[in-house]
Amino acid sequence: MKISPSLIKNVQAIPRTYPRILLIAHIAAAVLLLAGAIPVSAEEEQFPNRFMLRLGGYSVRNADTILRLDSSNLPIGTYIDFQNTLNGETRSTVLWLDGLYRFNNNHAIGFSWYNLRFRGSTVLGQDIVWGGITYPLSTPVNSEINFNVYKLNYQYSVYHNDKVELGASFGFHIMSTFASISATNINQSDSESLTAPLPVWGLFASYHFSPRFSAFYSYESFYINYQNTVRGGLEDFLIGLEYRLFRNFSLGAAYSRFDLNVKIEGDNKTLYLNTNWNGGMLYGAVYF
Repeated sequence: MKISPSLIKNVQAIPRTYPRILLIAHIAAAVLLLAGAIPVSAEEEQFPNRFMLRLGGYSVRNADTILRLDSSNLPIGTYIDFQNTLNGETRSTVLWLDGLYRFNNNHAIGFSWYNLRFRGSTVLGQDIVWGGITYPLSTPVNSEINFNVYKLNYQYSVYHNDKVELGASFGFHIMSTFASISATNINQSDSESLTAPLPVWGLFASYHFSPRFSAFYSYESFYINYQNTVRGGLEDFLIGLEYRLFRNFSLGAAYSRFDLNVKIEGDNKTLYLNTNWNGGMLYGAVYF
């Protein structure tokens, strides 16, 4: 399969924004702000929320990844569609762990972690160049992409009462990326592992329909160009519902959308990566 010029142009471009997602986020924030004006009954039961720890299953669908690995020596690498060129997986189900500690009603620290792995195996339908190595047409190859994601952020609540919370966040989206291609019959293989701490800003909100039932969303984004060695952008969107079963335990469900387009230079290789996916999460959360 040949990569079309329009596809290459899209990979090289800075990531597009998602106007619909932003519109939904801003509308949700406006609705929550208006809802915050609703008086809270003094008789409503109060639940602890100083510390939250959430663990769930994160199911990713429709992952779409295009990547290229250049060596410091020629030839230049080929843009590779992981699914179509390498018969790569587009689904993965993993653990998702995150948490939040509130210092008070306005200040909090949050974190999250998950690790996605996709594998592929195929007989090449075209010549490809990966890390300076040429893999010819009809060569059986195995491939793998791994995303190990850590997030750490500071959250500031601009508006917070017992019904609604609106705020902004700043932190780091630390992604450790591993990508490899190997062909045992021609004794060729190459891989690249890079870690980049990417600064992100965001918006978040939550609304309590009742003391036990609530909705939440968060949106994070960044664009960076650091000495042309790390360049690109990211968008990460999460929205969900949660129900407090007991005083210290909740069940919830959430939907996420992730998009990353980045160029990262290593010591002697450069990785170009454009990836996005949609995912659903079911989780349990404890509160103290």
